[in-house]
Amino acid sequence: MAKKIQPVTIWVNGESKSAEYLDAYGINVQLFKNGAFYWYLSTKVVDAEGNDVPGEQIAQGNLQMTHEEYILWRDDEYAIEWVADKLNLVILP
Repeated sequence: MAKKIQPVTIWVNGESKSAEYLDAYGINVQLFKNGAFYWYLSTKVVDAEGNDVPGEQIAQGNLQMTHEEYILWRDDEYAIEWVADKLNLVILP
């Protein structure tokens, strides 16, 4: 599930866009060793019910978790906070 972040401006194809959501998922997890994560930043859009939801993906990449970081991983919340920390992003409440 995407997490709302403090907005960051990203240059995309000649224009500035505001990334307001972060999402990530494991793409190569070796149990008891390490993990790799695919992450992406999305714009914000308003759905038919008037809720803010992730929109266009405007930045993405991969991050490798070291063994030392991996052994601290207990739940999905830790993983998304780890990604945010590596990208210098602030997750909003």
